[in-house]
Amino acid sequence: MRRVDTSFFCAIIFLSHATLLLGSVFSFLHRGKMPVYRSDGDVVPFKPYHDSDIINSYWMNYDEFAAIEEVFCQRNTEGRLNRAQKHLSKLMPEHVVVFVARLTKSDTVFGKRYKAGKIFRIDSNTRALNWSRGGSDAIPEKVFVIEYSFDSIDRIRESYNTFDSPDSVERNQEKLYGILSGMYSYTPQSEKLIKGQILTGLNRACCYFYPETWNQFTIKASELPGQVGAFLQEIIAFDEIIGISANWDQALTCTALMSLKKYGCHNDKLIEGLIDIDQRAFSTKGKEWDGIAHICWEWVNGKMFPDKTTTWTHQNGLNRTVPYACYWIDKYMSGEKGTKPGNNWASTSNKWKDQQVTTLNRVLNLS
Repeated sequence: MRRVDTSFFCAIIFLSHATLLLGSVFSFLHRGKMPVYRSDGDVVPFKPYHDSDIINSYWMNYDEFAAIEEVFCQRNTEGRLNRAQKHLSKLMPEHVVVFVARLTKSDTVFGKRYKAGKIFRIDSNTRALNWSRGGSDAIPEKVFVIEYSFDSIDRIRESYNTFDSPDSVERNQEKLYGILSGMYSYTPQSEKLIKGQILTGLNRACCYFYPETWNQFTIKASELPGQVGAFLQEIIAFDEIIGISANWDQALTCTALMSLKKYGCHNDKLIEGLIDIDQRAFSTKGKEWDGIAHICWEWVNGKMFPDKTTTWTHQNGLNRTVPYACYWIDKYMSGEKGTKPGNNWASTSNKWKDQQVTTLNRVLNLS
Protein backbone atom coordinates (compact mmCIF):
# COMPACT_ATOMS: atom_id res chain seq x y z
CA MET A 1 0.00 0.00 0.00
CA ARG A 2 1.34 3.40 -1.00
CA ARG A 3 2.23 5.67 1.93
CA VAL A 4 0.86 9.28 1.76
CA ASP A 5 2.90 12.19 3.15
CA THR A 6 0.43 14.22 5.28
CA SER A 7 2.86 16.93 6.43
CA PHE A 8 1.83 19.21 3.57
CA PHE A 9 -1.87 18.93 4.43
CA CYS A 10 -1.14 19.53 8.14
CA ALA A 11 0.71 22.70 7.25
CA ILE A 12 -2.22 23.90 5.15
CA ILE A 13 -4.68 23.23 7.98
CA PHE A 14 -2.41 25.02 10.51
CA LEU A 15 -2.09 28.08 8.31
CA SER A 16 -5.84 28.17 7.77
CA HIS A 17 -6.51 28.13 11.52
CA ALA A 18 -3.80 30.73 12.13
CA THR A 19 -5.31 32.97 9.46
CA LEU A 20 -8.75 32.63 11.02
CA LEU A 21 -7.33 33.40 14.46
CA LEU A 22 -5.40 36.46 13.29
CA GLY A 23 -8.43 37.64 11.37
CA SER A 24 -10.51 37.42 14.52
CA VAL A 25 -7.90 39.36 16.46
CA PHE A 26 -7.65 42.12 13.86
CA SER A 27 -11.42 42.22 13.58
CA PHE A 28 -11.70 42.62 17.37
CA LEU A 29 -9.13 45.41 17.39
CA HIS A 30 -10.96 47.14 14.56
CA ARG A 31 -14.31 46.96 16.35
CA GLY A 32 -12.89 47.82 19.80
CA LYS A 33 -11.62 51.13 21.21
CA MET A 34 -7.99 52.09 21.05
CA PRO A 35 -6.98 52.81 24.67
CA VAL A 36 -5.84 56.28 25.71
CA TYR A 37 -3.32 56.44 28.53
CA ARG A 38 -2.67 59.10 31.13
CA SER A 39 0.86 60.14 32.00
CA ASP A 40 0.81 57.72 34.96
CA GLY A 41 -0.09 54.81 32.70
CA ASP A 42 -3.76 54.51 33.70
CA VAL A 43 -6.27 54.03 30.92
CA VAL A 44 -8.76 56.89 30.45
CA PRO A 45 -12.28 55.42 30.56
CA PHE A 46 -14.87 56.01 27.87
CA LYS A 47 -18.24 57.48 28.90
CA PRO A 48 -21.34 56.57 26.84
CA TYR A 49 -23.14 59.91 26.70
CA HIS A 50 -24.74 58.78 23.44
CA ASP A 51 -26.79 56.27 25.42
CA SER A 52 -27.84 58.76 28.12
CA ASP A 53 -30.81 61.12 28.29
CA ILE A 54 -28.59 64.11 29.07
CA ILE A 55 -28.10 65.21 25.47
CA ASN A 56 -30.83 65.26 22.83
CA SER A 57 -31.19 66.97 19.46
CA TYR A 58 -34.12 67.89 17.25
CA TRP A 59 -35.50 70.55 14.90
CA MET A 60 -37.70 73.27 16.42
CA ASN A 61 -39.95 75.86 14.74
CA TYR A 62 -38.57 79.40 14.94
CA ASP A 63 -41.62 80.78 16.79
CA GLU A 64 -41.23 78.19 19.52
CA PHE A 65 -37.51 78.93 19.81
CA ALA A 66 -38.12 82.70 19.99
CA ALA A 67 -40.45 82.19 22.97
CA ILE A 68 -37.82 80.39 25.06
CA GLU A 69 -36.55 82.46 28.01
CA GLU A 70 -32.93 83.59 28.17
CA VAL A 71 -30.89 81.83 30.83
CA PHE A 72 -31.19 83.64 34.17
CA CYS A 73 -27.47 84.58 34.25
CA GLN A 74 -27.36 85.90 30.67
CA ARG A 75 -24.97 88.77 29.90
CA ASN A 76 -26.00 92.11 28.42
CA THR A 77 -27.47 90.83 25.15
CA GLU A 78 -28.31 94.34 23.96
CA GLY A 79 -24.72 95.50 24.32
CA ARG A 80 -23.41 92.35 22.71
CA LEU A 81 -25.66 92.79 19.68
CA ASN A 82 -24.22 96.23 18.96
CA ARG A 83 -20.88 94.60 18.14
CA ALA A 84 -22.22 91.38 16.62
CA GLN A 85 -24.81 92.88 14.28
CA LYS A 86 -22.50 93.08 11.29
CA HIS A 87 -21.51 89.41 11.19
CA LEU A 88 -25.08 88.36 12.05
CA SER A 89 -26.59 90.37 9.19
CA LYS A 90 -26.43 87.38 6.84
CA LEU A 91 -28.02 84.09 7.91
CA MET A 92 -25.62 81.15 7.74
CA PRO A 93 -26.16 77.44 8.45
CA GLU A 94 -23.90 77.71 11.49
CA HIS A 95 -26.29 80.25 13.04
CA VAL A 96 -29.13 77.72 13.02
CA VAL A 97 -27.52 75.41 15.61
CA VAL A 98 -28.62 76.46 19.10
CA PHE A 99 -28.19 75.13 22.63
CA VAL A 100 -30.83 74.97 25.36
CA ALA A 101 -31.03 73.44 28.85
CA ARG A 102 -34.05 71.71 30.35
CA LEU A 103 -34.53 71.70 34.12
CA THR A 104 -35.56 68.19 35.17
CA LYS A 105 -36.36 69.01 38.82
CA SER A 106 -38.04 72.11 40.22
CA ASP A 107 -35.54 74.57 41.65
CA THR A 108 -35.28 78.13 42.96
CA VAL A 109 -32.86 80.95 42.21
CA PHE A 110 -33.02 84.35 43.92
CA GLY A 111 -36.50 83.65 45.22
CA LYS A 112 -37.94 82.66 41.85
CA ARG A 113 -39.26 79.13 41.50
CA TYR A 114 -38.79 77.27 38.23
CA LYS A 115 -40.80 74.10 37.64
CA ALA A 116 -39.39 70.90 36.21
CA GLY A 117 -39.51 71.04 32.42
CA LYS A 118 -38.51 74.71 32.19
CA ILE A 119 -36.24 75.36 29.19
CA PHE A 120 -33.62 78.13 28.98
CA ARG A 121 -31.61 79.38 26.02
CA ILE A 122 -28.00 79.03 27.17
CA ASP A 123 -26.57 80.03 23.80
CA SER A 124 -27.80 81.95 20.71
CA ASN A 125 -29.47 84.76 22.71
CA THR A 126 -27.75 87.43 20.64
CA ARG A 127 -28.89 85.73 17.45
CA ALA A 128 -32.45 85.47 18.79
CA LEU A 129 -32.53 89.20 19.57
CA ASN A 130 -31.10 90.05 16.15
CA TRP A 131 -33.67 87.89 14.34
CA SER A 132 -36.53 89.40 16.37
CA ARG A 133 -35.49 92.87 15.22
CA GLY A 134 -35.10 91.98 11.57
CA GLY A 135 -31.33 92.39 11.71
CA SER A 136 -30.62 89.46 9.41
CA ASP A 137 -31.32 89.00 5.70
CA ALA A 138 -33.40 85.95 6.64
CA ILE A 139 -34.79 84.10 9.65
CA PRO A 140 -34.49 80.31 9.90
CA GLU A 141 -37.78 78.48 9.50
CA LYS A 142 -36.47 75.98 12.04
CA VAL A 143 -33.46 75.83 14.32
CA PHE A 144 -31.49 72.72 15.13
CA VAL A 145 -31.62 72.33 18.91
CA ILE A 146 -29.07 70.56 21.07
CA GLU A 147 -30.77 70.14 24.42
CA TYR A 148 -29.08 69.34 27.74
CA SER A 149 -31.08 67.99 30.67
CA PHE A 150 -29.94 69.02 34.15
CA ASP A 151 -31.51 68.59 37.57
CA SER A 152 -30.53 71.94 39.13
CA ILE A 153 -30.20 75.65 38.45
CA ASP A 154 -26.54 75.52 39.47
CA ARG A 155 -25.83 72.89 36.84
CA ILE A 156 -27.51 75.01 34.17
CA ARG A 157 -25.40 77.99 35.21
CA GLU A 158 -22.31 75.80 34.97
CA SER A 159 -23.34 74.79 31.46
CA TYR A 160 -23.88 78.42 30.48
CA ASN A 161 -20.39 79.25 31.69
CA THR A 162 -18.91 76.78 29.23
CA PHE A 163 -20.19 79.15 26.52
CA ASP A 164 -19.63 82.45 28.38
CA SER A 165 -17.35 81.75 31.30
CA PRO A 166 -15.78 84.49 33.45
CA ASP A 167 -12.41 83.43 32.01
CA SER A 168 -13.49 83.42 28.36
CA VAL A 169 -12.84 85.99 25.65
CA GLU A 170 -15.98 87.85 26.68
CA ARG A 171 -14.98 91.13 28.27
CA ASN A 172 -15.30 91.52 32.01
CA GLN A 173 -17.44 94.60 31.54
CA GLU A 174 -20.09 92.50 29.79
CA LYS A 175 -19.79 89.85 32.45
CA LEU A 176 -20.59 92.42 35.18
CA TYR A 177 -24.03 92.96 33.69
CA GLY A 178 -24.69 89.22 33.71
CA ILE A 179 -23.54 88.91 37.32
CA LEU A 180 -25.78 91.75 38.47
CA SER A 181 -28.86 90.66 36.55
CA GLY A 182 -28.42 86.90 36.77
CA MET A 183 -26.79 86.23 40.13
CA TYR A 184 -28.14 89.19 42.09
CA SER A 185 -31.43 89.88 40.25
CA TYR A 186 -30.63 93.55 39.70
CA THR A 187 -30.95 95.22 36.31
CA PRO A 188 -28.55 98.17 35.92
CA GLN A 189 -30.12 101.49 34.96
CA SER A 190 -27.29 103.93 34.22
CA GLU A 191 -25.22 103.77 31.07
CA LYS A 192 -22.09 103.33 33.15
CA LEU A 193 -23.35 100.23 34.90
CA ILE A 194 -25.03 98.79 31.81
CA LYS A 195 -21.64 98.94 30.10
CA GLY A 196 -19.90 97.63 33.23
CA GLN A 197 -17.54 100.59 33.47
CA ILE A 198 -16.86 100.39 37.21
CA LEU A 199 -14.57 97.38 37.43
CA THR A 200 -11.28 99.09 38.23
CA GLY A 201 -12.90 101.29 40.86
CA LEU A 202 -14.77 98.33 42.34
CA ASN A 203 -11.60 96.23 42.48
CA ARG A 204 -9.69 99.00 44.29
CA ALA A 205 -12.56 99.53 46.73
CA CYS A 206 -12.59 95.80 47.52
CA CYS A 207 -8.85 95.87 48.14
CA TYR A 208 -9.26 98.81 50.55
CA PHE A 209 -12.14 97.29 52.52
CA TYR A 210 -11.24 93.60 52.32
CA PRO A 211 -7.44 93.43 51.99
CA GLU A 212 -7.32 89.89 53.40
CA THR A 213 -9.51 88.70 50.54
CA TRP A 214 -8.47 90.93 47.63
CA ASN A 215 -5.13 92.60 47.08
CA GLN A 216 -4.44 92.44 43.34
CA PHE A 217 -3.76 95.18 40.82
CA THR A 218 -5.42 93.36 37.95
CA ILE A 219 -9.10 92.49 37.74
CA LYS A 220 -9.63 88.75 37.93
CA ALA A 221 -12.80 87.67 36.18
CA SER A 222 -13.23 84.74 38.57
CA GLU A 223 -13.33 87.20 41.48
CA LEU A 224 -16.05 89.43 40.04
CA PRO A 225 -19.08 87.64 41.54
CA GLY A 226 -17.60 87.96 45.02
CA GLN A 227 -16.56 91.58 44.56
CA VAL A 228 -20.00 92.53 43.27
CA GLY A 229 -21.58 90.78 46.23
CA ALA A 230 -19.32 92.63 48.67
CA PHE A 231 -20.50 96.00 47.33
CA LEU A 232 -23.93 95.05 45.97
CA GLN A 233 -25.99 97.58 47.94
CA GLU A 234 -23.44 100.30 47.25
CA ILE A 235 -23.45 99.51 43.52
CA ILE A 236 -27.25 99.75 43.43
CA ALA A 237 -27.22 103.07 45.30
CA PHE A 238 -24.44 104.40 43.04
CA ASP A 239 -26.42 103.39 39.97
CA GLU A 240 -29.29 105.61 41.14
CA ILE A 241 -26.93 108.54 41.67
CA ILE A 242 -25.20 108.44 38.29
CA GLY A 243 -26.59 111.00 35.89
CA ILE A 244 -23.53 111.85 33.83
CA SER A 245 -21.43 108.71 33.35
CA ALA A 246 -18.45 110.64 31.99
CA ASN A 247 -18.10 112.49 35.31
CA TRP A 248 -17.23 109.26 37.13
CA ASP A 249 -13.72 108.08 36.39
CA GLN A 250 -12.44 105.05 38.28
CA ALA A 251 -11.03 107.09 41.18
CA LEU A 252 -14.36 108.79 41.82
CA THR A 253 -16.22 105.52 41.25
CA CYS A 254 -14.06 103.90 43.90
CA THR A 255 -14.62 106.86 46.23
CA ALA A 256 -18.39 106.74 45.75
CA LEU A 257 -18.61 103.02 46.49
CA MET A 258 -16.38 103.36 49.55
CA SER A 259 -18.30 106.42 50.80
CA LEU A 260 -21.59 104.54 50.55
CA LYS A 261 -19.99 101.61 52.38
CA LYS A 262 -18.68 103.86 55.17
CA TYR A 263 -21.59 106.25 55.66
CA GLY A 264 -24.48 104.11 54.41
CA CYS A 265 -26.51 103.92 51.23
CA HIS A 266 -29.39 105.92 52.75
CA ASN A 267 -27.37 108.81 54.18
CA ASP A 268 -29.12 111.89 52.77
CA LYS A 269 -26.14 114.22 53.20
CA LEU A 270 -23.80 111.83 51.42
CA ILE A 271 -26.27 111.20 48.60
CA GLU A 272 -26.65 114.95 48.09
CA GLY A 273 -22.88 115.39 47.97
CA LEU A 274 -22.40 112.57 45.46
CA ILE A 275 -25.15 114.01 43.25
CA ASP A 276 -23.31 117.36 43.33
CA ILE A 277 -20.14 115.56 42.20
CA ASP A 278 -22.13 113.93 39.42
CA GLN A 279 -23.43 117.31 38.27
CA ARG A 280 -20.19 119.18 39.07
CA ALA A 281 -22.33 121.53 41.17
CA PHE A 282 -20.00 123.35 43.54
CA SER A 283 -19.13 126.79 44.87
CA THR A 284 -15.65 128.23 45.39
CA LYS A 285 -16.74 131.44 47.08
CA GLY A 286 -14.50 132.46 49.95
CA LYS A 287 -11.07 131.21 50.91
CA GLU A 288 -12.26 127.95 52.43
CA TRP A 289 -14.32 125.45 50.46
CA ASP A 290 -16.29 122.41 51.49
CA GLY A 291 -15.13 118.93 50.54
CA ILE A 292 -17.38 118.57 47.50
CA ALA A 293 -16.03 121.81 46.05
CA HIS A 294 -12.44 120.62 46.48
CA ILE A 295 -13.21 117.31 44.71
CA CYS A 296 -15.13 118.89 41.85
CA TRP A 297 -12.60 121.66 41.32
CA GLU A 298 -9.70 119.20 41.14
CA TRP A 299 -11.52 116.92 38.71
CA VAL A 300 -12.43 119.88 36.50
CA ASN A 301 -9.03 121.60 36.57
CA GLY A 302 -6.55 118.81 37.34
CA LYS A 303 -4.00 120.89 39.21
CA MET A 304 -2.86 118.43 41.88
CA PHE A 305 -3.27 115.36 39.64
CA PRO A 306 -2.94 116.65 36.07
CA ASP A 307 -2.91 113.28 34.29
CA LYS A 308 -5.04 110.97 36.35
CA THR A 309 -4.47 107.27 35.73
CA THR A 310 -5.78 103.96 37.06
CA THR A 311 -2.25 102.70 37.77
CA TRP A 312 -2.18 102.33 41.54
CA THR A 313 1.37 103.45 42.26
CA HIS A 314 1.63 106.27 39.71
CA GLN A 315 2.03 109.83 41.04
CA ASN A 316 -1.44 110.56 39.68
CA GLY A 317 -2.78 107.04 40.24
CA LEU A 318 -5.47 105.50 42.42
CA ASN A 319 -3.26 105.27 45.51
CA ARG A 320 -3.30 109.06 45.63
CA THR A 321 -6.46 110.22 43.86
CA VAL A 322 -8.76 107.97 45.90
CA PRO A 323 -7.46 108.98 49.35
CA TYR A 324 -7.54 112.63 48.27
CA ALA A 325 -11.22 112.36 47.39
CA CYS A 326 -11.97 110.30 50.51
CA TYR A 327 -10.28 112.95 52.69
CA TRP A 328 -12.57 115.66 51.34
CA ILE A 329 -15.64 113.40 51.63
CA ASP A 330 -14.86 113.08 55.35
CA LYS A 331 -14.53 116.86 55.66
CA TYR A 332 -17.79 117.39 53.82
CA MET A 333 -19.63 114.90 56.02
CA SER A 334 -18.32 116.54 59.20
CA GLY A 335 -19.21 120.02 57.93
CA GLU A 336 -15.60 121.22 57.87
CA LYS A 337 -14.13 123.53 55.25
CA GLY A 338 -10.52 124.11 54.30
CA THR A 339 -8.03 125.48 51.81
CA LYS A 340 -5.89 122.37 51.31
CA PRO A 341 -5.72 118.78 52.54
CA GLY A 342 -4.08 118.03 55.89
CA ASN A 343 -0.75 116.31 56.39
CA ASN A 344 -2.11 112.76 56.64
CA TRP A 345 -4.61 112.88 53.77
CA ALA A 346 -2.82 110.12 51.81
CA SER A 347 -3.67 107.50 54.44
CA THR A 348 -7.39 108.32 54.63
CA SER A 349 -8.73 105.52 52.43
CA ASN A 350 -6.71 102.84 54.24
CA LYS A 351 -8.55 103.68 57.48
CA TRP A 352 -12.09 103.61 56.16
CA LYS A 353 -12.63 99.85 56.54
CA ASP A 354 -12.49 100.36 60.31
CA GLN A 355 -14.58 103.55 60.33
CA GLN A 356 -18.02 102.51 59.08
CA VAL A 357 -20.59 104.89 60.53
CA THR A 358 -23.69 103.48 62.23
CA THR A 359 -26.81 105.58 61.71
CA LEU A 360 -30.47 104.98 62.48
CA ASN A 361 -31.23 104.72 58.76
CA ARG A 362 -28.54 102.08 58.33
CA VAL A 363 -29.81 100.06 61.30
CA LEU A 364 -33.40 100.20 60.01
CA ASN A 365 -32.33 99.11 56.53
CA LEU A 366 -30.22 96.25 57.83
CA SER A 367 -32.94 94.91 60.11
